[in-house]
Amino acid sequence: MGLLDSRVGTPPSPVQMLIRYTRIGALCFFRSPVPERSWITASGAVLDAASLYLSVVEHARTPRPALCLRSGFLALRRIAEYFSLPIGPPPEPTDPITVTRREFDLMYFELHAAGVPLKPDRERAWLDFQGWRVNYDRSLVLLAKMIVAPPGIWSSDRPGPRMSPTLA
Repeated sequence: MGLLDSRVGTPPSPVQMLIRYTRIGALCFFRSPVPERSWITASGAVLDAASLYLSVVEHARTPRPALCLRSGFLALRRIAEYFSLPIGPPPEPTDPITVTRREFDLMYFELHAAGVPLKPDRERAWLDFQGWRVNYDRSLVLLAKMIVAPPGIWSSDRPGPRMSPTLA
């Protein structure tokens, strides 16, 4: 976590991760050896950075962020299932997520102000982000609540997952 802290700050921020990635060209994930820091908030920051990279950042096509996301959301889902958390069936891309559109827009403007090259269609970027985030949103937030994770943007700071009628 110390190495993650030096790269993206405390608590880990997907926005800072992308800003610094743009500046230095390296996006890394580090696991925390410090008890008061949490693997789940670090996981959320990495998955959100990959989701934002794929949906928001203008970039050359590469499979790495999508592979990171798939392995990450599958791992979180398996951990959540192990603890019998109510994550429900695999989500649809249009299912609700705990990140609001306003939070997404604020992040978009923050990245823009920092000079990160962004895709111009913010509406499409939001739909794409929502489609990626929905894969790990419930698992991430429920695990963060279960372990009483320290503050983490878009992970342990959520009031709880919005429940679709089929999952309530």
